[in-house]
Amino acid sequence: MSYVLANLDSEWRHVARCGAARRALQRWAQVHPALGAARDLRGLLERRRASAAGPAILAALAQLAPGDELAARTLLQALLPGLVRLARTTAADDPDAIDEMVSLAWERIRTYPAGRPGPAAANVVLDVRKRYRRYRRRSAMRSMDLAGVAAGASCWHGRPAEDEALDRLAMSNWLERQRALVGDRCYRAVVRTGVLGLSLAEHAAEEDTTVSTIYQRRWRAMQRMRPLPLTA
Repeated sequence: MSYVLANLDSEWRHVARCGAARRALQRWAQVHPALGAARDLRGLLERRRASAAGPAILAALAQLAPGDELAARTLLQALLPGLVRLARTTAADDPDAIDEMVSLAWERIRTYPAGRPGPAAANVVLDVRKRYRRYRRRSAMRSMDLAGVAAGASCWHGRPAEDEALDRLAMSNWLERQRALVGDRCYRAVVRTGVLGLSLAEHAAEEDTTVSTIYQRRWRAMQRMRPLPLTA
């Protein structure tokens, strides 16, 4: 299991049964009756799998997701098995595919268009597939990951340590110049996990937030910075 999936599953075991989640479910059900008849979020997803109400449950969560992070997190959890299958069938050569797809799915869920026709789950997975393919094409044309540039410099054979240090400094300075573009929180997510080597969980603890939120911040920053030239 990928690091991101493992952390999401661990996070979900806590979130699904907490009091705040139960209260949110009761509040949602007042507006979306399809979300009723479940005691907690884990029960809601079990009901979604075991009854004909599944499409209506996912549609209601998709409607709530742009303005409610907990509803978005619940929808993401429901879609994880489909995303895992997508990664296995379309990107078996990319060990990081599922992590990228989870990030793409989160971004799509938080911006899901109101009134979009068709089943929510299929729509999100289809969008993730399209955007992941574009990401792979872009990566193939420009084989460089901003988060790995500084760390990768030391792998260049025969380069003096002084040159490696200068490369790291240059990358840090370049990232600092993009700080206004991506915002402080997204900037920290890139620097702390990509350049300084902290795990997503470690940085999430620093920021007092969840692993999925840190992953979203880092993905958003990377998307904004990738087209920019690595020059002063």
